[in-house]
Amino acid sequence: MRRDGYVLQRVATLQNVLLAVYKACRAGGAGGAGADRRKFLSQLQPNCEALLRSLAAGDWTPQPFHRFIVWDPKQREIHAAHFADRVAHHALMNVAGPMLERGATERSFACRQGRGSLRAVAAVRHAAARSRWFLKLDVRRYFDSVSHQILTELLHRRFKDQGFLRTLERIINGFQKTVGHGLPIGTLTSQYLANFFLDGFDHWIQQQACSGYARYMDDFVIFHTDQDALADVFQRTETWLGQQRSLRLRESCQPQPVQNGVPFLGYRVFPGAVLLARKSRHRFTRRLKSLELSYDTGNIDALTLQQRTDALLAFTRHADCLRWRQRVVNALGCTENADP
Repeated sequence: MRRDGYVLQRVATLQNVLLAVYKACRAGGAGGAGADRRKFLSQLQPNCEALLRSLAAGDWTPQPFHRFIVWDPKQREIHAAHFADRVAHHALMNVAGPMLERGATERSFACRQGRGSLRAVAAVRHAAARSRWFLKLDVRRYFDSVSHQILTELLHRRFKDQGFLRTLERIINGFQKTVGHGLPIGTLTSQYLANFFLDGFDHWIQQQACSGYARYMDDFVIFHTDQDALADVFQRTETWLGQQRSLRLRESCQPQPVQNGVPFLGYRVFPGAVLLARKSRHRFTRRLKSLELSYDTGNIDALTLQQRTDALLAFTRHADCLRWRQRVVNALGCTENADP
């Protein structure tokens, strides 16, 4: 595959930076993002011009992150970039994102336009209909375990613009969970780079005569018609990830029958149906109760309650759980807009 050049030249344009400002505003943020955004926008022209000069010169350097903890549903350490840095991340990925994606396979669904989690679930359902056995795998502490050295080597195979590569290296080396490892959860470039890091695995696994495969970031499912053959694929997968990416799978697992349902992205996927996973049901009920309590105590208004409730309901509407959802909503005294 040819390497891409003249990347920074395309990144450092006023049109691209203004598009990045728009995307950063639309994406929102946390950890004081509102005040940070207003401060940047109050001096939009000089701030954009300063960012343009820094990107064009290849000396832009991100500021330290805002760090905070969320439970979604398990504890995660989130690192939020300053608004100006979020603009820079968008500007870089507006140009480099499609280049990073060019080598991806059709079985990779995260951080790709026109794909996403619902397309991933649909692919798993299609593969389940043609298979008898599956392996559900995910990498142990994936974002914390990404090797800076290996990622940098992979990027040098994709790009030849040295200024752009140095910019990416500053982003990568600006965060370490352990020495030489880790990408911060919560930044746009981390999402793209973490997805790109496993592109090689996608190509490798699709050469292993499996009957189906789908990956959403570090969650992936491998299908096969033969149980013993799939167990052998697991062993080779462990070896490949360890040798080629210095990663470890979360735990050893055995092939499971498709008829039991495939746990994936909060759903349990069967050949003929998509159900909500048990944890997703509990999480939905807990969050809905929390919203009702916030409304009853005056912490949110009716419009906010409806908007957040609709956002929760959107996830459940892609599963075959209409009666369950209506029962939970009615029990809590909520209202639900009609299904589309």
